[in-house]
Amino acid sequence: AGDQNLFTSVYPTLSQQLPREPMEWRRSYGRAPKMIHLESNFVQFKEELLPKEGNKALLTFPFLHVYWTECCDTEVYKATVKDDLTKWQNVLKAHSSVDWLIVIVENDAKKKNKTNILPRTSIVDKIRNDFCNKQSDRCVVLSDPLKDSSRTQESWNAFLTKLRTLLLMSFTKNLGKFEDDMRTLREKRTEPGWSFCEYFMVQEELAFVFEMLQQFEDALVQYDELDALFSQYVVNFGAGGIKCPFHNSVACW
Repeated sequence: AGDQNLFTSVYPTLSQQLPREPMEWRRSYGRAPKMIHLESNFVQFKEELLPKEGNKALLTFPFLHVYWTECCDTEVYKATVKDDLTKWQNVLKAHSSVDWLIVIVENDAKKKNKTNILPRTSIVDKIRNDFCNKQSDRCVVLSDPLKDSSRTQESWNAFLTKLRTLLLMSFTKNLGKFEDDMRTLREKRTEPGWSFCEYFMVQEELAFVFEMLQQFEDALVQYDELDALFSQYVVNFGAGGIKCPFHNSVACW
C-alpha cells in the first residue's frame, strides 16, 4: 500500500536481497529449528484480497501488509499521507489483520528541494506517534535505497532483517492456526456429511507450503498421514462400518 511508484523503484533490489540471507525458523511442539530462505510475492493492497472468515487458503494468504511512503513534508503529511494511512489501518483492523509495517524512504535529493523539512517533530516521529502507539518497531526508515553507499547498505540490511522477522512471525502464527483448523476438521470425520476429498485438499495445501519452503520431509509427512487416513477409511467401509469416503465429494484423485 502507499506510494506504488516508490515501491516499484525499490522492488528489484528488494526481491533480489530478501531471500539472500537465511532465517532460523522455530516452531512449537518441540520441533527442531530449521534454516529457511524467505521468498515473497508482493501484490498491490486491495481490501477484497484480505481473507474472509473460515478461509482455508494458506498459499495465497497475505501474511504482512507494508505501507510505503517517502513523504518528508509536514504539510503533505497532514493533507494526504496521514489520511491514507488511517484508511489503510482501518481496513486492516476491520479484517483483524494485525501484521503490518510502515516503511519511510528517506531521499536526500528530495530533502534538498524542500523548505519545511525541519519541523519540531520529524515525519518518522509523527507517524510513530499517530499510528504505531507502543509498536514503534512497526515503522522503519530506508535511507537512499537506490544509492551505492555503505550507509544505504546498512539501511537495507536493517530493513530486510525487520521484514524477514515480521514475515516469519506472521507465517508461523497463521500456519499454526491452519494446522489447528485442519486437526479440527479431521476430528469431525465420523460426522455425517464429512468429505475425505475436501479434507484432502486442505492437508495437501499444507504439504505444498512445506514444499515451497523446501522442507520436503515435513511435506512427505502430510501425504503419509493422508495415505493412512484413506487406508483406514477403505478398511472401515469394507467392514460396513462407515459410509463411502467420497460421499458428497465432487473431486477425486
